[in-house]
Amino acid sequence: MSRFSTEPGESYCGQIVGASFVLRGLSDTMRMRMTFDADHLADAPGALSTDDQLLTDAPMRPIPEITNDPLSTFNFGEGRDKNLLFAIDPSDPSRGPTIMVIVSLMHAGDAEVRLVRGAPSANGGSAGAANGAPLFGVFAPMTRQPGQCSF
Repeated sequence: MSRFSTEPGESYCGQIVGASFVLRGLSDTMRMRMTFDADHLADAPGALSTDDQLLTDAPMRPIPEITNDPLSTFNFGEGRDKNLLFAIDPSDPSRGPTIMVIVSLMHAGDAEVRLVRGAPSANGGSAGAANGAPLFGVFAPMTRQPGQCSF
């Protein structure tokens, strides 16, 4: 997996998939930057930033227990070398609690990133404030580029 690590001054850059059926609580024009270090998956796998400042060099946090759980082997869809699950906190605590991050490392050398938090309430309304607004977004493709992307 080390081939997916970004070098200093390099980032994965991409835009959210704007289709409404895979989008909740995020702008349909949102862009993301990711640094990634495959040699530090257990302690410091990288950071995410979004152009709306939801995330600003926010560190992805590994979940140690997943290493010893069958969830560490989850696989979905074609073309993925590995899927990884992390947690991340918004840069501004007023933007809600922890968000789950799914990073898919693709055969072609790029990546996909999914942000997931909560779900709509059973009656179709918003989730409670303690849970934060439900979020779902897919950023694909995330391609490796020199620099800090365009934001």
